[in-house]
Amino acid sequence: MTEFNYHNPVMLNEVLSFVPREKKVTYIDMTLGRAGHSSKILDILKKGSIFYGVDRDEDALDYSRKALKPFEKKFQLNYLHSCFASSVPLLKEMGVKGADFILFDIGVSSPQFDDPKRGFSYRYDAPLDMRMNQEDDLTAEKIINTYSERDLCRVFRDLGECHIYYPVVKKIMRIRDEKPIKTTFELVDIIKQSLPSHELNEKGHPAKQFFLGLRYEVNQEIPQLKTGLEEAIKFLNPKGRLVIISFNSEEDKIVKDLFKKYTRSPVSDKYHPILNEKKPEFIPLTKKPLVPTEEEIAENNRCKPSILRALERK
Repeated sequence: MTEFNYHNPVMLNEVLSFVPREKKVTYIDMTLGRAGHSSKILDILKKGSIFYGVDRDEDALDYSRKALKPFEKKFQLNYLHSCFASSVPLLKEMGVKGADFILFDIGVSSPQFDDPKRGFSYRYDAPLDMRMNQEDDLTAEKIINTYSERDLCRVFRDLGECHIYYPVVKKIMRIRDEKPIKTTFELVDIIKQSLPSHELNEKGHPAKQFFLGLRYEVNQEIPQLKTGLEEAIKFLNPKGRLVIISFNSEEDKIVKDLFKKYTRSPVSDKYHPILNEKKPEFIPLTKKPLVPTEEEIAENNRCKPSILRALERK
């Protein structure tokens, strides 16, 4: 195991509690990463089950193929280099009819954060990259150096939810006229020089939300989540289950709203009684979202913001 390949699976016991164990299943891990969850799930699945591991990061797929090799005799293992918004259509093209268990553990994995050359972290001086799929063209450097003032404001305000962003945008525009902004530390310095002292004294790193906005824009994570999650819900077999772990309130709101859409009965209408007979096809397995235990947070502080929701097709 190399330095940047360790990933501690978040809320593992909670995820395992939803895994069907009584029959052979088709299991799809939409965010395979370093197979932290998948290796434990395959440990308890019935022999003969079929597994599909999906990731947009080739490094993650290469690592997981080796890590999961011991399971080849028990299961049919398949790997798909894809973002999860495109995964279900690709699986259908491959002849897959549906899934019995689907897992999403969204966001950036620990190996991606901890590898300085990936440019996700404001803790390391590295190229402004932030691509989950390193074959993609758009990087954080391109955004910083080519986006209009208006679009930079959108990235930081709407995606990063930064409270004060305009002074940072103005300084970026001014500096990039003189020379390109290429590294994470260059951007961190601009942010620190631009924000008022009261903002710099707030809890947490002042660059955190700016980096989040850039990461979302580079990887199109919000549209990916909306499309990929809805496709996955509709791809469930009867009695199939979907579990998703998100890491902030914006992501969780998308998940919550989609789950409501598929698990709530239509509004009663006395003028259209046929509507009242239609029952939802899905049931929530988590009335309230699950969060990590204090013990898990003590062992792995990165899991602290995680939120788990699950549903089942009837």
